[in-house]
Amino acid sequence: MKLPIPLRTRRWDDEIAELDPERDYEAIVFRLSNHVFPFEILLAMEIAQLRTFTIPTISKLLHATGQYEREGPKRLDDTKAILSEIHRPGLESPASREMVEHLNRIHGLYRISNDDYLYTLSTFIFDPILFIDKWGHRAMTEKEKDAFYFLYRRLAELMHIRDVPESRAAFFAWRQDYERRAQRYASENEAVARGLLVAVQGLVPPVLAPLIEPAVVLLTADIGFRAALGLREPDPGLARSLRAFLAVYRRAARHVSIYEHRKFEDSAIYRNYPTYPSGYDRLRLGPTKALEILARKSAEQAVAGK
Repeated sequence: MKLPIPLRTRRWDDEIAELDPERDYEAIVFRLSNHVFPFEILLAMEIAQLRTFTIPTISKLLHATGQYEREGPKRLDDTKAILSEIHRPGLESPASREMVEHLNRIHGLYRISNDDYLYTLSTFIFDPILFIDKWGHRAMTEKEKDAFYFLYRRLAELMHIRDVPESRAAFFAWRQDYERRAQRYASENEAVARGLLVAVQGLVPPVLAPLIEPAVVLLTADIGFRAALGLREPDPGLARSLRAFLAVYRRAARHVSIYEHRKFEDSAIYRNYPTYPSGYDRLRLGPTKALEILARKSAEQAVAGK
């Protein structure tokens, strides 16, 4: 008799235990993202975007472009799609390299400091780790944490990001120091963050929309993060209810896994791109204005080359 709800096994944990994080980082993160912690990593990556807005030099640039305030849903879709197009074929594949170069061309239009690149990179490593250690059905192992570090260290090399700290511990210490030096409230932080939150609210049923901001504050449990973005402390009663729900989810997830036998990246949830209902052109992902500038430069170069 086939059970209607798939039970969690140790299959993926055992496979990860046999892998080397410095060599097999993509295989480890693939298993974590698709089978072990799919929802947790997806949520953590969305929160990672918000965390970058706590640094005024990052948020001021994004606010000047108006990406999140005017094109919030598109920005969410573009970020998820670009990361998927980079990671799904494997970082060493021609398709991934092409996507990384596309991203590099977009970033090349803006003046972004290496420290801000490093901080953004750190959010993709440490936000999933911190989130899962707090809310996952189990804590991540040291091997799993190292796999995130080695994966994004390799991506940093492909993106020409300099001075990546030599270990996960050193990188986390760098991040903490950078937050002490650079993280503070600015009106641009809040404007960009609220643009993203409004975009997320549009993706959920209207009855759940008011829960998005308090859920983010509760899930991060980081006063510096909340203060830098100008987010409100949740109502105590609502906070208790959300914590109770998360506790139930965490207990259930220890025994049940919807994606035990299928990949999360193949699910309707992951492949939902409201901005692109008929699919997207992978090399047309990115801010509209940036794509227009790149297209114009390409046309000018083509004419000059004739």
